[in-house]
Amino acid sequence: MGIGEFGSGVAMEVTAFTAVSATLYYLASLHEPSDTCSGVYNCVISMLNDEEYHLRCMISFPIAILIYLASAVTAATMFPRKVAVRGSRPPIASFHNWSADINVSLLGLLSGTPMIQLFHVCNDKYGDASGMRLYKDPFQYGLIWAVAQIPIYLLMWDLTFYILHRWVLHHPLFYKLLHSGHHAFRPPTGWSGIAVGPLDVIFEGILPYTIPLFFGIPFHEYTVNAVNALLTFHACVLHSSCHAEYGNLSGFLGWLMISPIGHNMHHQYGLKNACNFAPIFKIWDRWLGTLNETEPFWWKTDRKQSSEIESSKGK
Repeated sequence: MGIGEFGSGVAMEVTAFTAVSATLYYLASLHEPSDTCSGVYNCVISMLNDEEYHLRCMISFPIAILIYLASAVTAATMFPRKVAVRGSRPPIASFHNWSADINVSLLGLLSGTPMIQLFHVCNDKYGDASGMRLYKDPFQYGLIWAVAQIPIYLLMWDLTFYILHRWVLHHPLFYKLLHSGHHAFRPPTGWSGIAVGPLDVIFEGILPYTIPLFFGIPFHEYTVNAVNALLTFHACVLHSSCHAEYGNLSGFLGWLMISPIGHNMHHQYGLKNACNFAPIFKIWDRWLGTLNETEPFWWKTDRKQSSEIESSKGK
């Protein structure tokens, strides 16, 4: 897949997202705001007429950008990687090439932030009628649940991501259309941690974030927000040249969690031989036969670059 094809894929996503958004806003203009929520369509239309929704979008978008920039700068600084911009690999940053790591990440945030806020404002406005049970008092269900909900949410988030990543984004019908652009970042960098287009972000960002909220389980809203902010940093590190293995810290942690080498290995492949679909835990890949614990072909180059950087620092 060449750079032009990648750019065309992004253009298709932007066009489709813009067309759907414009249609929804047009339909919303024909309806008055409603104080009831009956069905997904009516809820979405009502939210698009809600001033609070637009205010929260304006506040949350710059916050999301700051979280991404802080995460990417930290990951790219701590674990730098030199990439050769050739073949299908776009540049890391570019003013004129919108397929660059940073540009696609910002595009994903621009399209993803309004979608996330639909769920939060809907929960605040309609409560349990929204289908979610997000609450604001951190100890409403006790101290034990305040802590226990974090691993439970992470397991549900990760399983949702695995299912969508493996059986939707890597399905032959959808891979080239939605997900091949993200695999153009080969090798990936900290800057490409969340570099997905406005349709891909639905499957990699919005649905893993929100599907666990519809299982009747109460989750603290700000804890969910904080966990997903940390997952942004986690994504940036996963795509970097970080050579730290969790197994070096704990045998169980290494067995349980995917490390950057694992997700870099996922990026080595495209539609064929894909592996390591889950971004947090190894358990789903291990149980479903998609775990690959070898290293990508650029790992040796990374080690050489890291050694050269350390040597230059010592001089």
